[in-house]
Amino acid sequence: MRITVVTSSYPRFPGDGAAPFVQSICQHLAQLGHQIEVIAPYDPLVCNQPNQVVPVHRFRYVPVKQWHIIGHARSLVGDMHLRRGIFLLLPLFLIAEFWATLRVAWRQKADIIHVHWVLPNGLAGALVALILRIPLAVSLHGSDIFIAQRHWVLGGVARWIFKQAAVITACSEYLRSSAICLGACPEKVHLIVWGADPARFHPGVTPFDRSVLGLKSDDIVIAALGRMVPKKGFDVLVQALPLILRSFKDVHLVIGGDGIQRDELFQIAKKLGIERSFHLPGQIPWDKVPAFLNMADIVVVPSVPDMSGNLDGLPTVLLEAMAVGKPVVATKVGGVELVIRDGENGLLCPPGDPYALSAAVVLLLKDKVLRSRLGRAARQSVESRFNWHRVALSLEILFREMVTPL
Repeated sequence: MRITVVTSSYPRFPGDGAAPFVQSICQHLAQLGHQIEVIAPYDPLVCNQPNQVVPVHRFRYVPVKQWHIIGHARSLVGDMHLRRGIFLLLPLFLIAEFWATLRVAWRQKADIIHVHWVLPNGLAGALVALILRIPLAVSLHGSDIFIAQRHWVLGGVARWIFKQAAVITACSEYLRSSAICLGACPEKVHLIVWGADPARFHPGVTPFDRSVLGLKSDDIVIAALGRMVPKKGFDVLVQALPLILRSFKDVHLVIGGDGIQRDELFQIAKKLGIERSFHLPGQIPWDKVPAFLNMADIVVVPSVPDMSGNLDGLPTVLLEAMAVGKPVVATKVGGVELVIRDGENGLLCPPGDPYALSAAVVLLLKDKVLRSRLGRAARQSVESRFNWHRVALSLEILFREMVTPL
């Protein structure tokens, strides 16, 4: 099949952490023999990447490069509200995206338009699909549904797009039910759990050099990774650290990433008097993520619904940590419970509770056999079920049904 993919985020340079999961899906569909071409917006950080497996077509929508602020996790401030000026730029973005999608899909003779994020990309994808009389697939990721629920105009646009779509995919039951509440036909909405690449993320990866952080080889490292925004729950994890230190003095918490909460997290640690056990190494390039995760003794994914109600669909870092064979502690948010079976391949906690989070971590630190068992089971889960090859196969089945309906 010839598939035109429309997305507002896509890796802009080698090691970029902007939606590498979209790239993984595209690459694995290409490995199955499909012809994939990607439409994505220009960004000031874009650099030329020759010999890409999947061609990427970047479109500009304003003459000043610094004004390209839609997509690549730049549209929302702290993942809670739209940046100032977005609504002024949005018409230009949509027009440019529409023409780029129409041009590529026409030249490609596309069989399917596959849109990631119903907003903002679904409108261009739906219009092109109507013009070319080909089916539309929409994949939901979380922030798009959040915006659609908060703005009645955008909610109406999303509702119209859902009516045009032949297939809608969601990576959590919350996203699936939210799409249905917004008007999507239940029979169209399919739950597809995201994955990780077990060949890229595996226990044999050389670990990140702890000495760079001033840590000793026998220190206990608890790691977390992601954008430092409220829905990631890193503030709850920092609050849990003093409780963990009561039982294990040589524990160090390392949170990789950057964002609006970085200074706040450091101030919380300072107020709690744990700054010597707390480390913020900054942004971790995506190609270094396997090494970063493999440095850890335990990986924690403490996601929470933020004060605006936004939450993660399914954090890919959770699946990547599982692929590396690490024991994980995660919260019951979004699609996490689709992946983690409590006590079998990880531990689950209620969101926003530092006491429950610390208790789960301490339980793992006290029981090396449990850590080993959960880590092996987590790795097996990714190898057998939660990987991008399986995701691509699931999408392929849906796409074939779209192209050749019964």
